[in-house]
Amino acid sequence: MLRSEQVSDAIKSGVNQKIADGHNLYLVVKNGKGFWVYQFRDGNVIRSKGLGSAARVTPTQARRAREAFAVARREGVQLPGIRPDTPRGDKFAVAANAYLSNHADEWGERHQAGLKALVRMHAGALADVPVNRITTEQVADTLRPIWNGPGNNRGSRFRRFIESILTAKQVEPNPATWARLRELLSKKIADVKPKAAMAAKDVPALMATLGDDVESRALKFVILTGVRRKEALDARWREFDLANRVWIVPGERMKMKRDHAVPLTDAVIACLGPPGADDAFVFPSRRTGGTLGHDALSMREHGATLHGFRSTLSTWAEEQDDGRAYPRAVIKAVLAHGKGDAVTAAYLRSELFEARRKLMEHWSRFTTGML
Repeated sequence: MLRSEQVSDAIKSGVNQKIADGHNLYLVVKNGKGFWVYQFRDGNVIRSKGLGSAARVTPTQARRAREAFAVARREGVQLPGIRPDTPRGDKFAVAANAYLSNHADEWGERHQAGLKALVRMHAGALADVPVNRITTEQVADTLRPIWNGPGNNRGSRFRRFIESILTAKQVEPNPATWARLRELLSKKIADVKPKAAMAAKDVPALMATLGDDVESRALKFVILTGVRRKEALDARWREFDLANRVWIVPGERMKMKRDHAVPLTDAVIACLGPPGADDAFVFPSRRTGGTLGHDALSMREHGATLHGFRSTLSTWAEEQDDGRAYPRAVIKAVLAHGKGDAVTAAYLRSELFEARRKLMEHWSRFTTGML
């Protein structure tokens, strides 16, 4: 996007030119004067709408004028010499449900439930608004109560979800793009608080207090493998190759949506308990036989979180031999971050996998007090 000084420099240059600001807005410089022009499609014809002299209209004002003009067309306002835009579209709630249904096979149940909850709890004001009548201001008002700045957070995920819904309905210009919202919402990125993690030196003492009940075995399993809660609690016996000492976590349960091979140590195998049927859960609820509940492995009394053990493992590994024992790529692969994950079909031939096995054996000996 153009800045005011760039506009001024372009006009002073005396060069006739057309400079894009983005989203079909242009600064047109001709004979030493500058003008703002918005180009748009009217049926099969590309038309231009003048938005004023660049000497009087700032770049921000020009963008707002373009937005107002585009919204007026979407709302069917009769503009001189221009046909009204498309009739009213589906209501946002209908479009959101359709989008969720069309993409259901791309997400896990938990992710879908989270998106549905965001729509239910925070998109009430948009629910009955036709998608091609939604304005940028309405989207900003919807996001503001949960907005913590751009990034990987709830507000930004919801913004991207709204943008995707409107893109699927071919709403153009899309009022939920960050380029259009950035002047209406804070650009300050909120501080991210890491998950509370137990110090590595305290882990062996915790492990020593854990028994052989299913909850204790599941907790030890999570600590030893460094996997996420859901990856562990949804584990089924068919995923384990005990002969080759490896556990393949299916991609649909992984955050990166790729199969992940986890080396099994003696300590990890001891957590599994008696083998069951292929489809049986490794850590079943004693009450229902299904998966253990979310609070079954709570670490509140220890002032930590289950997810925090991934950070504990990572920090411990980085500190071994003053950081020389385990390369960062190996540690990231253990946590299934980035491209380090083993390809399932070739995991036994992967040098990186063997390096991960070495790290996991070391971690198992440390946490079980064998070092």
